[in-house]
Amino acid sequence: MNEKKENLAQPLSLKERVHFLDIVRGFAMLGIIIVNYFLIVDSVKGFDMDSGDLVHNLVSTFAEGKFITLFSFLFGVGFMIFMDRAVQRVEHPRKLFARRLLILFCIGLLHITFIWVGDILTFYAVAGFLLFAFYARTPKTILRWIIALILMQFLTPVFMMVYNAMNTASSNMPTYFDFTLNSHTSLTYWDSLIARWADMGVMAASSFSTVYSMFLMFLIGMYFVKMDFFTNMEAKQSIWKRIWFISLAAFILTQFSSMVNTLISAENTFWMELFMILGQQGNLTGSMFYMSSLAMLFLYVPALRKALMVFTKVGRMSLTCYLLHSIMGTVILLPYAFGLASSIKPIGTLMLSIAVYVVLVIFASLWLNRFKIGPMESIWRKLTYGKVNRASKTIPAKLAQPLNSNLRQ
Repeated sequence: MNEKKENLAQPLSLKERVHFLDIVRGFAMLGIIIVNYFLIVDSVKGFDMDSGDLVHNLVSTFAEGKFITLFSFLFGVGFMIFMDRAVQRVEHPRKLFARRLLILFCIGLLHITFIWVGDILTFYAVAGFLLFAFYARTPKTILRWIIALILMQFLTPVFMMVYNAMNTASSNMPTYFDFTLNSHTSLTYWDSLIARWADMGVMAASSFSTVYSMFLMFLIGMYFVKMDFFTNMEAKQSIWKRIWFISLAAFILTQFSSMVNTLISAENTFWMELFMILGQQGNLTGSMFYMSSLAMLFLYVPALRKALMVFTKVGRMSLTCYLLHSIMGTVILLPYAFGLASSIKPIGTLMLSIAVYVVLVIFASLWLNRFKIGPMESIWRKLTYGKVNRASKTIPAKLAQPLNSNLRQ
């Protein structure tokens, strides 16, 4: 047991844990900005944008759902990093992380109330409490849960499809439902603020599949840390190569299924629904393919590492940048401010997303030149630790740096 705790206390190299995970986090943030801005624009236009637009279809195919899923994976990674470090410095690490989740939940509530209804922080905070049941589990146990959850995610709609085929009374039931985000069409900020919670109630009522996928990715992130995939990555190149090939094959399968589904005649209901179910796994396969592709570039193309480092600035300040992208996006796009959403084209939405990301990179770079962590990260940490933070001075010097650098995960 002592040997295990000593291993947990060993600092990971800056290049491995901080640099690579921050690269992935910063890359995921770019995708989240793009998807969220398209969501805002689509909702303002009544989800009636031209489906034949190439840019819009590319975003729907290769970005929608995949980057928030990747961010969920990173949340599971961060949970393990936080808990492993907290074990070394406090008597009750679970209480400390519970406090961290409660603070995140409060930040999310403020985000919903005053900025934007498309918040994900509250969902992370609520689902995060489920992770306590898995922290002490073995990698094999967590892997079994991951497999079971993936099978359940795939088989549930299959059973529903068979049930609907056998029960003609349910065959006319709609597969999707439409909803309007009134906070996105309000003409004043006050009206938007009032409508925001009503919109959130509608979104929360249909959020089970989102939370389910989110929790699944939490577990996959925990599994990666328990298997030490991020430790000494250069020595695990063969493992990362296998992960990349598996995720590539799975991603191709799900994307092919989605493409075939659009070509099948509506009369072939069974095959159309089957390929649709396969395609719905694209968020999982896509997020793992993107993450493992970054790992392959990081490991096999050292010349690109400096270029990839541009993502680390936003990655290190992900909470701050997440809130800032919401503020900038809603001010620029929604009717109560500049109202650009009603007239902007898909290519314009994409360019706006990239421009906002560039601004965030510049802001994060300037901020991190003077401070170690972002402003919201600093507030989150101080509220989490309180007096506990002062007790960390008793930790040996060789442990202090990894604790400070990695707890932002």
